Amino acid sequence: MLKKGFYLEEIDKKNKALLCIDYMLEAIFNKDYETAEIEAREFLAVITMLKEIEVKKKRRAELEKLITEMKERGIKIDFATRVHA
Repeated sequence: MLKKGFYLEEIDKKNKALLCIDYMLEAIFNKDYETAEIEAREFLAVITMLKEIEVKKKRRAELEKLITEMKERGIKIDFATRVHA
């Protein structure tokens, strides 16, 4: 479930970034530089969120690897079945 959540969240943020770019361009062509600046800041915020998603995905992969290794050793953890699913 979490994998889908990361995937959907990432797609949502990428779509938001594209919208920001579109709004920035429109604002620039209309010489509305204040709006362009606001959209640029929003775009940078979205980039930060995308970077955070990548960190979360990396941590999740590391956790899944650890859980797999523990299962191979015969170690059982109750939360592992929910996380690994």
